[in-house]
Amino acid sequence: MKRFLTITLIALMALTGVFANGTAESTPAAQEKVELEFFCWGAAETTTQAAFKAMIEGFETKYPNIHVTVTESNYDAVNTTLRNRAAAGDAPDVAQVSNQWVATLQAMDALLPMDDILSAGTLKDFYDGAKAGTTIKGKTYSAPWIMQPCELYYNKDLLAKAGYTAPPKDWKEMNEMAYAIAKLGKDASGNKIYGRSLNSKLLANAGYGSLPDVWGYGGNLTDASGNVVFNSPETITAYANLQKEVQDGVAPAGIQIVDCRTLFQNGLVAFHVDAPSQTKNFGKVNFGVQIIDTYSSDHHLVAFKNSKHPKECALLIDYLSGPEGMTKYTDNCFVIPARHSVENLPYYKTLDANLMQFFKGAASARSLPVQSPDFVAAMEGIAQGLQRIVINNEDVKTVVADTDAMLKKYY
Repeated sequence: MKRFLTITLIALMALTGVFANGTAESTPAAQEKVELEFFCWGAAETTTQAAFKAMIEGFETKYPNIHVTVTESNYDAVNTTLRNRAAAGDAPDVAQVSNQWVATLQAMDALLPMDDILSAGTLKDFYDGAKAGTTIKGKTYSAPWIMQPCELYYNKDLLAKAGYTAPPKDWKEMNEMAYAIAKLGKDASGNKIYGRSLNSKLLANAGYGSLPDVWGYGGNLTDASGNVVFNSPETITAYANLQKEVQDGVAPAGIQIVDCRTLFQNGLVAFHVDAPSQTKNFGKVNFGVQIIDTYSSDHHLVAFKNSKHPKECALLIDYLSGPEGMTKYTDNCFVIPARHSVENLPYYKTLDANLMQFFKGAASARSLPVQSPDFVAAMEGIAQGLQRIVINNEDVKTVVADTDAMLKKYY
């Protein structure tokens, strides 16, 4: 009987260890020391160094059996380094990336799908729009982390002079208001006033600046299945309006984003789409921010197939992007989350009115169409088409058809 009781007691003690906290994490095997490499640029930048240090320390405190080695890099080198290391079978476990790089790494068969390592509940917690760009053939290959939604800046004084008391509700109304504001003519110094900005200089990636116009009139680059559908009546209408706006002097032609920002900063343009980071640069303008159907270019987290610790990779990704990690991130700097569960952090209750618009708009912002490894080339092709209609004044239907054919080579 004593022997039976002893064996029973030992068995109960073992079971208690296994099922503590409802998981197997407290077993000796689960507490085995694990080393993860986290490759990022955030730890190398002055503005985010403290945040990254705090997040990694917080993660290691929560999971004392996991040690994270942080490999720092400047932003410009991250994409090339990750591709080279993946090709050599020496990729890090987890990396901070731009969503624009994910399709290339996926095409190399270098990434673990988030569907395979994160729970369904966690994956659902991420904003749908943020996931869309890196969901390829039904699998999501990155976890959105930091959102950079672009919204509509508007000059309150110019709107008031044109008789408006509220910003436009949608893209079509914005275009109508832009015409009325352009009729104001010139400012007190004789400078021309534009209704809206337009980034149409031929530069890498410049093409996606015209996508909100296409979306605003009901067009799209691809459908839900990834098929290119750019050549549509809606896109033709959007491009025809862009051409007319330039011809009528409502929008400037042939300038780049920095020139558009200068025009807005100097009070010479009523409407301008840009990121939240520009709020600090427009201080001398009486401006507001309106949520409108536009895009977001985001920072994501990826896990690599060569990692020997996919479960621990998932823990790190979940922690960094979830409420615990984002609490430490926002203790140090302003960032916009990509998960519903982070929205209720006290930090986001204290934002000023303009930053609050970007925060609220993040959940509905569209991802850029980064599903193709040739995204940059595709956007340059769109920029070429845009120049053909607003500078060369070519036939809109022909340009849209040519752009559609170009996109089909890349998507």
